[in-house]
Amino acid sequence: MNRRELSLERQLILMASVEIDENEREQLEKILASPLDWSEVVYQMITHRTLNMLTYNLKKFGLFEQLEGELKRVLNLQWAAYRERNGFYAAKLTEILHAFAEKELVLTVLKGNLLVNTVYPSLETRTFNDLDFLMQLEDVNRVTDVLEGLGYVQGEYAADRHEIHVSSRKAKMVHQMTTHEIQEFIQLCDNPFASVVEVDVNHDILWRGNCPYKVPTRELISRAVPINLYGAKGYRLDHADNLIQLCCHLYKEAVLMVWISSLKDLKLYKFADLYMYIR
Repeated sequence: MNRRELSLERQLILMASVEIDENEREQLEKILASPLDWSEVVYQMITHRTLNMLTYNLKKFGLFEQLEGELKRVLNLQWAAYRERNGFYAAKLTEILHAFAEKELVLTVLKGNLLVNTVYPSLETRTFNDLDFLMQLEDVNRVTDVLEGLGYVQGEYAADRHEIHVSSRKAKMVHQMTTHEIQEFIQLCDNPFASVVEVDVNHDILWRGNCPYKVPTRELISRAVPINLYGAKGYRLDHADNLIQLCCHLYKEAVLMVWISSLKDLKLYKFADLYMYIR
């Protein structure tokens, strides 16, 4: 379906989920000049984690002030909340990267934590819920020691009680052997916008159970490229490798029933990641 066959609301949602270029400015202005159901736009863009990209695009082209006052207030509050939240995560990422560097560990930063620093226009425009890394499985003990030394605990977060259910040694081993990652690391925090920080450490970019292929992690790490993140030395995957990882992540969550049933299978931000990264 051509984008312009969609409703104006959905045209705006798709257009504004990535950074809009000057050549689309006229179309953006035309849509904004039309009657819009803003409740649909805001709801969908919150659901697809792209609302702050809308705010960015409107301010980029000087169109934000045209909005109704209460709508502007909501968008500004959302922007400010994620500036605080993402800034807090950035500080945690920096702390972890410094600790990895001290131990001469090479882990690559993945997904949103990388993209917000490399392809998105500002810290607020890409939302994320955890810190993602890729490591060689042979480094698991050293990585675990570093993260535990920083106060992270392997387990599951119980949001209703704001506590961590610590995983047993058996549970950690089963998780490591049957999935693409080790048991997640969690740290409780008192930040009002980030009550918990979760660290996901992958040892494979492909997911067991729905992908018959194998990309050796050792090869991916050998091609890793140094990158500066908030003044700390980190690493990213080679561009082609990173593109494969992003595609694999999107595919996994698009075909597994647990993601489909929770309506998390086709989030626009994942497609926006690919578009922004390729561009």
